[in-house]
Amino acid sequence: MTLRMAAMVAGLGLLGLSLILPPPVGMEVQAWRVAGLAALMALWWLSEAVPLAATALLPLALAPLMGLAGLGWVASYYSDPLILLFLGGFLLARGIEGWGLHRRIAGALVGIAGRNPTAVLGAVMGATAFLSLWISNTASAMVMAPIAAGVARGQDVRFGAALLLGVAFSATIGGMGSLIGTPPNAIFAAYATRSLGIEVGFAQWAAVGLPVAVVLLVLAWAVLAGATPGVRGVAVNVPERRAADWSRGERRMAVLAGLTAAAWIARPFVERLWPGLGLSDAGIAMLAAVLMFVLPSGEGGRLLTWERAAGLRWDILILVGGGLALAGLMDEAGLVAWIGARAEGLAGWPVPVIVLVIAALIVGLGELASNTAMAAIFLPVAGAMAAAMGVDPLQVLLPVALAASVGFMLPVATPPNAIVFGHEAVTRAAMLKAGAPLDLIGIVVAAGLGLTLGPLVF
Repeated sequence: MTLRMAAMVAGLGLLGLSLILPPPVGMEVQAWRVAGLAALMALWWLSEAVPLAATALLPLALAPLMGLAGLGWVASYYSDPLILLFLGGFLLARGIEGWGLHRRIAGALVGIAGRNPTAVLGAVMGATAFLSLWISNTASAMVMAPIAAGVARGQDVRFGAALLLGVAFSATIGGMGSLIGTPPNAIFAAYATRSLGIEVGFAQWAAVGLPVAVVLLVLAWAVLAGATPGVRGVAVNVPERRAADWSRGERRMAVLAGLTAAAWIARPFVERLWPGLGLSDAGIAMLAAVLMFVLPSGEGGRLLTWERAAGLRWDILILVGGGLALAGLMDEAGLVAWIGARAEGLAGWPVPVIVLVIAALIVGLGELASNTAMAAIFLPVAGAMAAAMGVDPLQVLLPVALAASVGFMLPVATPPNAIVFGHEAVTRAAMLKAGAPLDLIGIVVAAGLGLTLGPLVF
């Protein structure tokens, strides 16, 4: 029996035990059944016994049959406004990619670096991180990896490894700076809204996420630059594109993307001036998405076609929805409260210590499993522990959400790691050597800045 098959059977067995055996002392039957469902989903997510998105559909399939909640109630989590924000962000990314705007941005940022190897490394990482704010970390890594490989061609192999690892690491880091950058950010925001009544918008997240991303990016650059040999005459192999090369569609896409980003950032200020306007980040994203299908490109079509849009990451949207549904079931059935009561013994521990322990656990498991799944599993638990300790839940939840995106050590940890691992210059030893200290740095930065900036913003 393979490991995945064993995990599949074990998960079903844990669910079966929750239906057959009586609950532990002090736990309600509904909470016990939700615990079985959570154990099943966690085990399948960790092992990828079935596709991650398929596991995320289990609340829809099983919660009504187990008498936990009605189908409509569970389904509402799969259409949460944050998921619609992600959908709009994904569609915007498809438009940006379709007109090659991301390549122009990357080329411009890398082209100004000159010939100093450490400066070139910094430019490559900065360009990748910037792209990752707006498009998926997978897409940004796929765009920048060939550019980095071209720059490294003919140079010392260690320099090539540093460049490609820089692409992978900065693609992950960049996503931490934007609410639409990576799924754990959206899971945190939706959980905070539904469970705590605290709205986390694009600007609010950026006030915390951007500083974390910038600090971590600089530290990642320093770690990789320390291993970069002093190569002379690094040739930046990026084709120049003059302003005259801009197509009409590319210009219009750039204007629409810029206005969308500006609207997300300005929304809190606009709401103060016109509180009844009904403006939301998800609404802005949907407006931008619709406009791409409506506005002509100036070249015989629209800015975005459905054929291109249909290829976006629908699985991520389902995965986020499944995580939110599981968290909602845990809260509704009383499992979160039960976990919180068990965590009362931690009340005397310093909050930073608890946050560091949870963050380290998430990062360690996240090296082998989906960071989205880690966020979905641990955020409700962290929230329950915070409530039991009598501290502000955001103090714990925000650092945990940030830590869920950290993963630099293994090829399977993130899609960007897997993308660059396919290059001959990147060995497992090179990734482990650079990624292990960065995992530790990421834990400290996520916990430290999350604890420091969170109370100031929220």
